[in-house]
Amino acid sequence: MAHRMLGTVSEAEEAVQEAYLRWYRLDRADRERVTNPAAWLTRVTSRICLDLLGSARARRERYVGPWLPEPVPEGAFPGAGGGWARSVAMAPAAEQPPDRVVVDEEVGTALLVVMESMTPAERVVFVLHDVFAVPFAEIALAVGRTPAATRQLARSARARLGSARRAPADRAEHARVVAA
Repeated sequence: MAHRMLGTVSEAEEAVQEAYLRWYRLDRADRERVTNPAAWLTRVTSRICLDLLGSARARRERYVGPWLPEPVPEGAFPGAGGGWARSVAMAPAAEQPPDRVVVDEEVGTALLVVMESMTPAERVVFVLHDVFAVPFAEIALAVGRTPAATRQLARSARARLGSARRAPADRAEHARVVAA
């Protein structure tokens, strides 16, 4: 989840590590009051991602050149469920045709690039709801907004995805870039 929001493995690891540090800093009584530790960690990780997205956007504005998301090496997050776009057959990568695996990776990278146009709150809401199917009421707690406001953020995020430029790539240019 953190990688899908942040776009880099190092920032995702930083966010998850910080969430776990906050969990273990709670005293025993506070931890016992948490009825759903997974939901608590999701909420805290989402808030940390919001903070990191704000600072990351500022760093990228100072960066010379285009920012590209960092692909996740296969198996980097055991149990995370594979790439952005799941195969229709839900087959593991080893059982999928090689061209299908490449397309899935390209779709994931393209989605991360398009998500850069989203505000941090839109990005968090989009990933939590549209990718992980977290209900708007829970997301509202994580981002500090009402469920209606989170629904609006999701609509806005989807609109940004829909308005992304759809220009077909020139095959020769694509081959040149891939070979480089």
